[in-house]
Amino acid sequence: MTTILALRNKLTLVVLICLGSLSVINAQNKITAFGSYGISDIQVSGLGILDLLDPYIKPIAQYTAGLQFEKEIGNHISFLTGAQYTSRGFTAKEDFNVNVFGLDLPIGARIDTRLQYIEVPLMLKYSIGEKGIIPYVKAGASTAYAVSGKFQPKIDAIISWNLPAININLQNDMYNRLDVSAVVGAGVNIPTNETGSIQFDINYRHSLNDMFLDKITDIRIKSHGLSVGVGYTVRF
Repeated sequence: MTTILALRNKLTLVVLICLGSLSVINAQNKITAFGSYGISDIQVSGLGILDLLDPYIKPIAQYTAGLQFEKEIGNHISFLTGAQYTSRGFTAKEDFNVNVFGLDLPIGARIDTRLQYIEVPLMLKYSIGEKGIIPYVKAGASTAYAVSGKFQPKIDAIISWNLPAININLQNDMYNRLDVSAVVGAGVNIPTNETGSIQFDINYRHSLNDMFLDKITDIRIKSHGLSVGVGYTVRF
């Protein structure tokens, strides 16, 4: 009798271990290689300076590429993280005309301010459906660290040319190298085979802290951006 009970207990333990293993196996993990393109802009505040600068501040292109890891944690709910390289910033631009032999020659001068970040997102994703084309929404935060930055002066007059770039001294106390942003997005996964799919999405990011702060003039700069992206996802 004791032998039968021991055997039954062992069998029960084996079944529980197998069920636990199946649960882990069935929990989907995904890796996505992706890239995105969009626009990056800033919000300036402090001492009415916005009224002076706003007409000259323009958006600039932003680029992102990286790897994303997705872990299913519940019914249609996944946790997203990863690592990505991001280049974003803003530009200050002024256009004017120069009279040359009676003709108005349009000339533009601008300074592109661009920073490069290593970024880690932490987000939750909700997928709508289980098979076929699957729409999804996601929201969360991202933490980015600025690794480099440059001011790039440019002149546009019939043709465009770059003047020598100036490195941004990110060690200066006015610059905040750490950027924490709120992020929301939506997209769709389109399966290509049993384990792969193509991902298209759109994302909006808004910084929660200042990327630049001059304590004397109280000039504060926050960044935000909108991007569209494409990626290839492998499920395992």
